[in-house]
Amino acid sequence: MRLLHRNLKEFEYLPWLGTETDLNEDGEHTGEYRPVNYGEPVKYRGNISMPSSRTNQMFYGMDIRYTHVLVMDDPDADIQETGLIRWKGHLYDIKAVRPSLNLLSIALRRQTEDHADDEPEEPETPVEPEDPDGDEP
Repeated sequence: MRLLHRNLKEFEYLPWLGTETDLNEDGEHTGEYRPVNYGEPVKYRGNISMPSSRTNQMFYGMDIRYTHVLVMDDPDADIQETGLIRWKGHLYDIKAVRPSLNLLSIALRRQTEDHADDEPEEPETPVEPEDPDGDEP
């Protein structure tokens, strides 16, 4: 049911091209690396959904933080953890790729500009208003 054609969504995979050494004005290596960038987008189709169970979380590992799960019916798709996924105008980091016999399952984490969601925030506890008269009901 998960991979019915009506449930498949089109997304783009951007492969990582790697880094190259940084050079100074004299053409000498500085010892630092800079990203080259990502390659041309490759279009794929798959089911992208929110993780829905503890089994999904344990499938990728307990320490991996992700926001979406991508499932494809092509286990031989050339998708690496160093690439990016573009879907609905947002970029997603690939956190884990798990191929199986018939499927390819990928854990995704949506990129944010400030990465403020790296640590989950504690929910605020409501503060009980103080009774000005000192009368408790």
